[in-house]
Formats: sequence, C-alpha cells, structure tokens
Amino acid sequence: MATVVSADAVDRNGVTYYKINILTRTADGNEGGRHQLIAATVSDGTKYTCKLQSGDKRWFKGQERDLKQTWSSFTVA
Repeated sequence: MATVVSADAVDRNGVTYYKINILTRTADGNEGGRHQLIAATVSDGTKYTCKLQSGDKRWFKGQERDLKQTWSSFTVA
C-alpha cells in the first residue's frame, strides 16, 4: 500500500519542479516501510528525475533531514 504524503509544484527561475513524497508500507519486518522522495522537471524536452529512498527506521534516525535537503536542492542547469 502506498500513500502520497505530499505533492507540490514549485517554480524556480521559470522552471517548474514537481516534488512528490510517498510512503509505502512493507511486510518485510526490517524497516516497516519506505519513504520515497521524488523530484522531476522537464527542460528542453528532456525529463529529469531524482528519486531518494529510505527505510522507516533510518528515516527516523536522522536520514530524513539529509534526504529532504538533497530533494530540495535538485535543479537542472
């Protein structure tokens, strides 16, 4: 099962970036779920994506901050 935690479109310097935060629950018992941060944009007809993923345990042990910083810094030159 997957839940869309958030979905936003952000305009930076005339380029629209789509940011999606998804949480999937798993039955593996190790992590309990996966946090997926996706950023995407189209520039000059080419689609660019950045996908970051973390297990639930690592997410709450501090990886959330690092991944969200990377997710927010995604830009296309």
